[in-house]
Amino acid sequence: MRSPDAVPTTTEACKFPPPSTGGDLVDAPYEDPEGLTITKRYDGYPEGVYVRSFEMPLSGGQKIVGYYAVLDFVENPDLQFLPRFSAGKKPTKYFSDHLAEGADNPFLAVNGGFFVMTAPPRSYCLLVSDGVVNSRPDPYEWTGPSSSPYQFFPVRGAMGRMADGKFETAWVYCVADDAQRPYAFPSPLDNDERIPSFMPSAPTSKTPGAELWEPQQAIGAGPMLVRDSLNVAEDSYYREVLHYMGQGINGMGRRPRTALGTTRSQRRMVVVVCNGDKVQSSAGITLPELGDLFLRFGCVMAVNLDGGGSSAFVGREGTLLNGLPAERTMPTAVIFAEKK
Repeated sequence: MRSPDAVPTTTEACKFPPPSTGGDLVDAPYEDPEGLTITKRYDGYPEGVYVRSFEMPLSGGQKIVGYYAVLDFVENPDLQFLPRFSAGKKPTKYFSDHLAEGADNPFLAVNGGFFVMTAPPRSYCLLVSDGVVNSRPDPYEWTGPSSSPYQFFPVRGAMGRMADGKFETAWVYCVADDAQRPYAFPSPLDNDERIPSFMPSAPTSKTPGAELWEPQQAIGAGPMLVRDSLNVAEDSYYREVLHYMGQGINGMGRRPRTALGTTRSQRRMVVVVCNGDKVQSSAGITLPELGDLFLRFGCVMAVNLDGGGSSAFVGREGTLLNGLPAERTMPTAVIFAEKK
């Protein structure tokens, strides 16, 4: 159930709007969004960074408990968005290691994309660091009740910062016919678990609408939550093959979630972590509700990251703010820092 004053969801079943184009757009001065109960305003963060904890009421006395950071890269050009890849670390370790490197001043870290909990953990989502692709999305095989394997080629959402400093989202696949480089597509293409129907082969650089995508920094997972100010979370969930025959990320259920969004200027980022599984008495959030939440912040684009027990929000002192009983070891994370 949504909060009674939730922003209405607008989902198009099979058609996605094109990204906005044109000149530079300017954001209004930051204000806390309406409809959230702010429970704490955190001090000591760099200029242009606003960190809060919040609650949203649900029916039956339940609530969503979450944390967010708004980072304005115009107000503070020294802010940095730094996806990081490793053989496996906990989020607080990503933060402390980056601090020890001494190149800049980290003040926030969150978990990254999906991964397999092997030893060491294996990422299966896109990560680009300083223009280098460190991790690529995988195709998948799933064996159904008949023991017949199905192979999927999911085209999934990612958030990247481009050479001009602007943030972009894209549906991305790393194509075999161009050295596994990431290409952006105008939609998740022809996968849809609701039919079900799946692409018989992987997209290529020649697939209609394909464009080479060259972010300086990027993190992927999915689904796309907001596209050109429309909530596309539910449709993207099934078309990015994240329901995964009922074994996926439970997008319509209440779970802990982590996600990133950007506003009309494409130079302001919103980072959200919502608790679930009764951590801090939070019921969790559905993907459509999460899309609605980003619309409250004025986001025109937003992408979901990994969630569940991976969702972590590490504050400027290097400690978990969102009360997880234990951290997971993971191969990707996102660090936010300020240049010295």
